Amino acid sequence: MQFDWKSYFIFTSKEQKGIVVLGGILSLSLLLHYLLPATPAKLTRFSSSKSNPKAFFYFDPNSLDSIQGMQLGLSKKQMTTLYHYREKGGRFYKKQDLLKWYGLSESQALSLIPWVRIKALDSIHPNQLYPKSNWEKKSALQIDINNPNALDWIRLTGLPAYKVKRILKYQKWSGGFTSVQGLKKVYGISAFDFEMIYPYIKYQPIGQKKMAYQTMRFEDWLSLGLFDEKTVWAILKLRKEKQGRLSWSEMVIHFDLTEAEASVLKKRTNLSN
Repeated sequence: MQFDWKSYFIFTSKEQKGIVVLGGILSLSLLLHYLLPATPAKLTRFSSSKSNPKAFFYFDPNSLDSIQGMQLGLSKKQMTTLYHYREKGGRFYKKQDLLKWYGLSESQALSLIPWVRIKALDSIHPNQLYPKSNWEKKSALQIDINNPNALDWIRLTGLPAYKVKRILKYQKWSGGFTSVQGLKKVYGISAFDFEMIYPYIKYQPIGQKKMAYQTMRFEDWLSLGLFDEKTVWAILKLRKEKQGRLSWSEMVIHFDLTEAEASVLKKRTNLSN
């Protein structure tokens, strides 16, 4: 029996149409590949989200802070994972333990291992195992944690507007922060955020001397952290109408202050009942 290889290339009209369509799709995909090459943004989406290190230096993963982490090319997510690991009692005992760091790729770990210098754990102060150990350096420009100006917060700390809005809302609701640590209670402010902005914020204790409401300026009323700009203008207008005579109870009722807000107003100003 003679083998007829040509019979394998005989197709029905339906099969021929299918082959043409399939060939067209393959040709079109190849054409698009050359006409529309992958952009850097697209490549970044599929590549690692970690940035390239700005510099290599010796570090101890048991006391590494976010600023150093960024210089080493570590991402915010990787640093947050590290903080959680240390807060739960996790420690690095040898260089190779860096390979166990969840979220750190093997290539990253191998590039960093030569720079790891782990101190004896008994020589490390407990505070050094947490981010706050690196909060010693302060910025020359700082903002009071009870400053109610959103633009100042954004300009100095670099926080996004929606997080600043949450801080100011909590500040007003609570009647003002009593310490820098109080910022941790604000919803959405992570440990990473707190560490990054810590050098740029300060807390100024409320002095014993009360402000005289008769001479308080626009900025003074804002500094209470109780009123927005529109309300402050209303207060100044009311004071003018009453020829400088205001009472604490009148302010509480007129501007519908909460108990906490009323308490702050009484402590910070010389308004009488």
